[in-house]
Amino acid sequence: MAPSTRASPLLDTVLVTGGCGFLGFYLVRDLLQDPECGPVYVLDRDIESNRHDGATYIQGSITDATKVDSLFQEIKPRVIFHTASPNPSFPTGGKVDQYETNVKGTEILLTSGSECSSVRAFVFSSTVDAYADSPHFNVDESQKLWNPSSKTWEYGRTKAMADKIVGAANAPSLPTVRLVMAHSYGVRDSQTIPGTLNACPGNQKPFQIGDGKNLVEILWIENAATAHILAAKALLNPSRASGKVDGEAFIISDGVAIPFWYHARLIWTIARGRHRDDLVDVTILPKWTALVTAFIVGWIYWIFTLGSKEPPVSVSKTSMTYCVNTHTYNTQKARQRLHFNPIADHDSIIKEAVEWELEKRRLLTSKK
Repeated sequence: MAPSTRASPLLDTVLVTGGCGFLGFYLVRDLLQDPECGPVYVLDRDIESNRHDGATYIQGSITDATKVDSLFQEIKPRVIFHTASPNPSFPTGGKVDQYETNVKGTEILLTSGSECSSVRAFVFSSTVDAYADSPHFNVDESQKLWNPSSKTWEYGRTKAMADKIVGAANAPSLPTVRLVMAHSYGVRDSQTIPGTLNACPGNQKPFQIGDGKNLVEILWIENAATAHILAAKALLNPSRASGKVDGEAFIISDGVAIPFWYHARLIWTIARGRHRDDLVDVTILPKWTALVTAFIVGWIYWIFTLGSKEPPVSVSKTSMTYCVNTHTYNTQKARQRLHFNPIADHDSIIKEAVEWELEKRRLLTSKK
C-alpha cells in the first residue's frame, strides 16, 4: 500500500511578529485552535508574558535582518502576520524605536519574505492613526495617509509609512493586505483601560472635555484577530473572498459608533463597583482646554528635548482630538470582500476588561 499523502493545511506554518502583544495574544490563540493552521511561531522582543502552550516563541527584534532572514529560512512560513509595533502609550525608545520598528522592521520582513519561497501571504496590522486629519466622519479606505514629512505624532506617521510600504510590496509572489484597525479594547488591553483608570484613580471625580456628543468606533480585540485570519485565508485562496484582497486595505471596527465619553465613564463606573445604569458624575471642561493643553505641552517638550521626545500620549494632540471630535469609519469593504462580521457586547467586554485590569493591579500590589 502506498503511503498516504496528507495535504498541508491552508495556512500551514505561520509566523506572528509581536505575538506576545495585545492583538498577538488573541491571534495566536485563534490560530492554535484553527484546523486550517499548522505550526505557529512567534517572534517578539519580550516573550515572557501573553504566551500559549502549543506555540513556539523566539525572542528577537524584526529590526535584526540577519535573525529575521535566518528564521524565515529555518521555519519556512507560509503566512506572515505582522502585528509588531512599539506601544504608543509606553514608548521604550521614543521616536527612534517607532521608526526603526514600524518602518525599517517592516522593510526587513518584506525583503526576507520575498526571498523565502514558502511565503505566500503577508498580513499587516495597520491603524486608523495612520489616517491624516481629524475629525473622521464615516471614513473609508480612500482617506489619505500622513505624509512622511507630516508634523504629527511618530506612531501615526511611521505606521502610515509602513502601510504604504506594504501596499507597494504587493506582488503575485508575495501578496499583501493591510488591516486598518480602529482603536482596540478588551481583556489584557495595555493602553486605553489602564490609561483611563490612571487619569482618575480611586474615587476622584472624573472630568469630561466638551459636551460629550462626539462619537467613536472601536474594535474588540477578538474581532481584530478574526479579521486577520480571514484576510490570510483570502490571500491564499481568493475563492474565500468576494472581490480583490491582495494589495488592498480594509478598515475594521465593531461597526458601531458610541459616544467617546460614555466609553470612558463606563470604565470609571465599573472600577468603582457601580452598575452601568449608574454612571459616575463628571466635571465638564470646555473643549478649548484640551486643545490648549495639547498645544502648551507639545511646545514644552519640543523646547526642552529639541523635538527628540514626544509628550505622553494621554496629553498629546492626537489623544485630545479623540476626546472632542468624532471618529467613525466605514467597514463595508471588509464586510463584503472578507465576509467580516464583527459581533461585540461593548458594555460586557468593558466590564470584564476593567475587572481583569484591577485584579492584575491587586496581584502586583500584593507581591510588592
